[in-house]
Amino acid sequence: MLRLKIHAVIFLSLLLCGCVPQKNTSTDEVEKKMQIHYVTGINYLNQGKTPQAVRELLAARRLSEKNADVEHALGLAYQQKGLYDRAIEQYKLALKLEPKLTEARNNLGTVYLVKAMYDEAVEQFELCLKDPKYSTPEKAQYNLGVAYFNKKDIDNAIRSYQHSLLLKEDNINTLYNLAFCYEEKKDYAKALEYYQKAIQIDPSFKDPLFRCGMIRKDQKRCGEAEGYFRKVMKIDPDDLAAHLQLGLVLVSCGKVKKGLKELDMVAKMEPKGDLGRKAKAAIAKAKAKKFKGIPKVKLR
Repeated sequence: MLRLKIHAVIFLSLLLCGCVPQKNTSTDEVEKKMQIHYVTGINYLNQGKTPQAVRELLAARRLSEKNADVEHALGLAYQQKGLYDRAIEQYKLALKLEPKLTEARNNLGTVYLVKAMYDEAVEQFELCLKDPKYSTPEKAQYNLGVAYFNKKDIDNAIRSYQHSLLLKEDNINTLYNLAFCYEEKKDYAKALEYYQKAIQIDPSFKDPLFRCGMIRKDQKRCGEAEGYFRKVMKIDPDDLAAHLQLGLVLVSCGKVKKGLKELDMVAKMEPKGDLGRKAKAAIAKAKAKKFKGIPKVKLR
């Protein structure tokens, strides 16, 4: 979910631009109070203090009805609280007041993503991209890629992520998602290429390291797979998925004792979880294979 950060300095400077009709003193005072509540609400929103943000933004709304920026900010606050239906209502209201408020349209699309309303999300992101004045189209392209991927339209997802990278080439999330799309298409060379680009930008980003390990594991390239999983564990020693996969790789490569140690640790750490069950099954399989071929002794 993307969160817009509306900076108070920018907002206040915008109010000073253009030709503004003369107002009487009382109107000016109301406007100043509205601005104070609005800016305070945005600051709270950026600090993650959502209840306080809602309180201040509602106060701003009472002083200035039909203000698209206030309605948009309230949408962000409701989205932050997980009140997605209310957020949708707010974004639609903001867009009704100001149809060219494209950032609100992008955020509306992200709520549709959360609610798995992918067709509606695609529609909003494509409308964002038709706005030549939209300052961050790479966000809409990225979100469009997410929507298409969830619609299982991998080719359009790839195109959207590629367009996003043309606008911002160092976005590790875009690189990761694009790599994952290629992995879905079984184009492992391309997948590894983009995972590696993400790793080069942020070596502490463990997800692409894990995916590289999985690709090399499936390709039976045990040494490389082991190396990737160990890098994940160096970043996060408690990553049980990496321990499980390392254990499986070690067992398959003939390092059974070391592999069983990893698997046993996972089984003990998560005895009732999915990873624990997989570890126990792998341990049983490895032990059965170890004793396979021993002559049976007939009882007398």
